Amino acid sequence: MAGGVAAAILRPVAGISQAALVMRRGAGMAQTVLGPLDASRLGFTLPHEHIADSPYYLDKWPKAWGGRAEFVAKAVEKLKLVRAAGISTIVDLTPYDVWRDIRFLEEVSRKSGLNLIACTGQRFFPPTTDVTMPSRTIAGLAKYFVKEIEQGIDGTAIKAGVIKIGIVGKEPTALEETGLRAAVRAGKATGAPIRIHTHSVDRAADHLLPILEDEGMNPARVSFDHSDDSGEMDYYLGLVRRGYSLGMDHVHRGLMPNRKPSFERRAQCIKLLVDAGFAGKLFLSQDDEFGGALLPEDMKGFREKLDPPEEILFVTGKLIPYLKQIGVSEASIHTMTVENPRAFFSLA
Repeated sequence: MAGGVAAAILRPVAGISQAALVMRRGAGMAQTVLGPLDASRLGFTLPHEHIADSPYYLDKWPKAWGGRAEFVAKAVEKLKLVRAAGISTIVDLTPYDVWRDIRFLEEVSRKSGLNLIACTGQRFFPPTTDVTMPSRTIAGLAKYFVKEIEQGIDGTAIKAGVIKIGIVGKEPTALEETGLRAAVRAGKATGAPIRIHTHSVDRAADHLLPILEDEGMNPARVSFDHSDDSGEMDYYLGLVRRGYSLGMDHVHRGLMPNRKPSFERRAQCIKLLVDAGFAGKLFLSQDDEFGGALLPEDMKGFREKLDPPEEILFVTGKLIPYLKQIGVSEASIHTMTVENPRAFFSLA
């Protein structure tokens, strides 16, 4: 069982049987869009990216491609380049309310050979797109998240392997708190880990700890993403010392004009955390809008507003070489990119 969780300590979730609450997949297995996979085979993993919303760009600019088949072919071609760069797995954190196309995710994974992990959860509370929330109660949302993990997404048998929750501001709204509590209960029921979109500039994670602790969530199964937007070491240390992980996935934004912290400061914070013994609590990614990179070259100006020139290869092409340059060891990089994802995405 995940984190040694037993049915006796799980809060009841309406509509979910006690059998479902204690059911777990085999130890050391991760859930990909193509089915369960031994987590030791995940390899180098990018844990916070966006691929499942790519068809949004096809719908928005249909004349840029000859149709969906051509769009898929271009996506597969680019994902094969990702594999060639040594990346084995990408975790897609695009939930139902931000244009998730789960069939597209499955198709490009199958055709490219890249492992893809889908998420359940919710980005905005309430949604900003033309969708209806499955529920506005803790029990109702937890039931929905569990269904996408245990049964499948959008009428398919494709299952989620992680829960993503978005907290937009400094403190959670009442509805965001509902979503977070639902995510915790679904995570405890299924063994799925939780990644939280946070506004770390305002130390948002500090305001979420009481909720997570009240729900009895195992800190080892939670990552506060976009944490490098803070640049404050005392904030980071306060979280990792409690057992939480940090997603350092906006480092490229430090290269943008007038954006703080700088790229160098964000990278330096990673090194300081590694030097303090917390490599095991860090993830490296770049929150890439993959669909934007598929746009034709004559739309380059729009693309540059989304992501760095390296796009989904920023971590391997720029961040890791710089980390090595400032003294981060190969062993620590392996821990952050291979060992941490293997442990975190194991649904044991």
